[in-house]
Amino acid sequence: MLDFFKYQPRMPGLRFFPMASYATDLSMDRLVLGVDNIRCDVRLSPSFRNATAKLAALLIERETGIWTIPEKKRQSALAREQENYRQQYGQVMTDAINKARAAKEMQVDFLAQIAVLRMVHEEIREQYDVLIGHCKSTIRRSDMANNNDPKESLKLKDNLAHVLQSRETVQQKVGLELCEYFREIRETEIREMREAVFGQDLPFLFDLLANPIIHRDNPFNDYFMIEEYDLCLGRRVEDPDRYEMMVSLMRSIFAFLEMEDTAAISWSLDRRRREIMAAEVETKDSDKQFQMERIDGWVRCPENIDLLLNRKLAKEQYRELKREKAERKTLRDFRIRMKHQRLLMGYFFRQFSRTGLLERITASYEMQSLYRDYCPPLVPQQILQYLIAPKSRKMVRNRLKRLKKLYDKSFRLWPLNRKVVQMERMGKRQKKAYLVRFLRAFCRYHRDFYCFKIYRDAAERINLVTDKKILALSKANHTLYEFLLPHEQEMGEKPIMNHTIIKADLRGSTDITHQMNDRGLNPASYFSLNFFDPITEILSEYDAHKVFIEGDAIILSIFERVETPSGWYSVARACGMAINMLMIINRYNKKSQEYQLPVLELGIGICHRADAPTFLFDGDNRIMISPAINLADRLSGCSKSVRRIIRKNISPFNLFVFQGVSDQEIKKTADDLLLRYNVNGIELNEAGFRKLAQEIDLKQFKGDIPDLKLEKVSLFTGKFPTKSGRYQRLVLREADVPAVNPEDLSQIRFTHRKYYEVCTSPKLYKATQHLIRS
Repeated sequence: MLDFFKYQPRMPGLRFFPMASYATDLSMDRLVLGVDNIRCDVRLSPSFRNATAKLAALLIERETGIWTIPEKKRQSALAREQENYRQQYGQVMTDAINKARAAKEMQVDFLAQIAVLRMVHEEIREQYDVLIGHCKSTIRRSDMANNNDPKESLKLKDNLAHVLQSRETVQQKVGLELCEYFREIRETEIREMREAVFGQDLPFLFDLLANPIIHRDNPFNDYFMIEEYDLCLGRRVEDPDRYEMMVSLMRSIFAFLEMEDTAAISWSLDRRRREIMAAEVETKDSDKQFQMERIDGWVRCPENIDLLLNRKLAKEQYRELKREKAERKTLRDFRIRMKHQRLLMGYFFRQFSRTGLLERITASYEMQSLYRDYCPPLVPQQILQYLIAPKSRKMVRNRLKRLKKLYDKSFRLWPLNRKVVQMERMGKRQKKAYLVRFLRAFCRYHRDFYCFKIYRDAAERINLVTDKKILALSKANHTLYEFLLPHEQEMGEKPIMNHTIIKADLRGSTDITHQMNDRGLNPASYFSLNFFDPITEILSEYDAHKVFIEGDAIILSIFERVETPSGWYSVARACGMAINMLMIINRYNKKSQEYQLPVLELGIGICHRADAPTFLFDGDNRIMISPAINLADRLSGCSKSVRRIIRKNISPFNLFVFQGVSDQEIKKTADDLLLRYNVNGIELNEAGFRKLAQEIDLKQFKGDIPDLKLEKVSLFTGKFPTKSGRYQRLVLREADVPAVNPEDLSQIRFTHRKYYEVCTSPKLYKATQHLIRS
């Protein structure tokens, strides 16, 4: 009966709110340990490290106002170093991504990013020590000078005191500015490359660059927390708002609200008992760990506080929905959510009032407008104690009286006393606003501190090697990770790992030659100017090389070499090269039609082999031997019988493959017996498609495209970098090979075989991009 009278309704729980969660997948457990068997050995570009030191020194001098270079050269020197630094960072990160791709291990890229951050912190601290040494040596020279000016000497000593006092603040500002350069480069130049290779980038590493805590030696400094996080947490054992106590309280509140959702505790119990039982409910260790990770992920998201408690924001959003004439169900759900917010606000308010936290939170915000008038000599925590603890006021008054002469000013206490009165008269609405503000700020700090701890642990596992002996030992044992600038890479051509062949075959070249000869025209110059010469001009863009040229065909190769991951896009670049070859043909065909010259048609085959070709030499001429050449020749072909049947192709596709013989006949031979329609089409072999899927992040679309009158198509799309760094999009079609009657191509059935076309239709590219985005 007693329990009945103590009953309080359940809280709405969390199921009514789309809670966000913050987690990170950063791990370096698959990396090879260095020579000390504890840390990973990393060598960063010496030029990049020197650039970091130069720029950090200039930024420190700018922030402290103590320059070591003439005034005229300051701005130009700073601008020059900033531009140079951005460029070098982009090159080092590009090298890191390429090496991660070579190792097929994203953790190599993580290692490079953490290593660069650690190096930045080391260089900032080292350059700050250099500036302190410069100030001290200047003071010594001034003191030893015969014509020493006492005022000048005093000014120099004040400068040194200022530099020492502002060390952490300046290091933080400089570190954040350097990291801002990194964020800019990641967003503009590096992001596309990472997404092309690995898919989505890790948000944690991007967020880390804007995290102020990683640049501080003491993340609990009162001034730092107030200025950066709008917080003033206690640090004494008895303080209820200590960081550890706050984390524990937030976890327990969220755990209780989640437990309210599951109805795992009897409704007949009063709420306080339910809270205690929620904390004591028995679970397996693994389940408890999983639950704690999930709850902590919620606590690390400041936006969850607005979602749960910020009714003012919710009302604004509701009014906006009404203006936009949202559906009734949406408006009803929003009203229910606001009702739940009111209940949760009341619950949080009672919880923080009961523990004495609300008074401290209110005082921490009320003091922010005046604490700098008293600090120093006091510290913010003493001002806070003055506002909430009457017993501490006498001690504060006595301390200010004692320090009055030292600071040569009087400290008026009436502003503090007025704040005490204001706090006593403060209504619930303002206190609730302060509570929401505090919780949002605390969640942000908790997230950043969590990220800082992960970064610190990762940085401690890195050995930034500069010693020549350690470098040599680590290299010899293949345990050294190097992230260098292009000119620092070791020279020498690496062995070929695999290769891709492109065969482009001109259709009807014999007929074109005959027609042009009859008209007294030169077919050789026509083929040269309209086909061979323009293609030669784009070879370097795709790192392609000529293998063989005959009158009506060209064979090209793209190699992938050991330890040169920037070139490990042989299939993607072959596809891009083939697309450009067709674009060249189309461009010249338009010109030829104006002058009534024959138009050219191509068939292109691309074949990838996962091994190196062999070579023989005829004098100084190197001749390649590879099965890929023969297969590319088959893929580039067009069956005359099929061409006669398909006279007009209105499809956006230019390649169709058919099986005109039985499965038994195909099994008897290694030859390619399939029939092809390949007119201005590009066919890629199956091994090449699998390799392409490893080279870049391919996104698939299956379905209909009504605008192009296409049904049940299977398309893949992705982007790759050319050798110059320009990104090009590819669209490929995967289709089943139908078994047909070779006489009329009437379909009998679909076989298990598939073929792959590299598409060239502009309309198809536009439609595919729209489909992938949506």
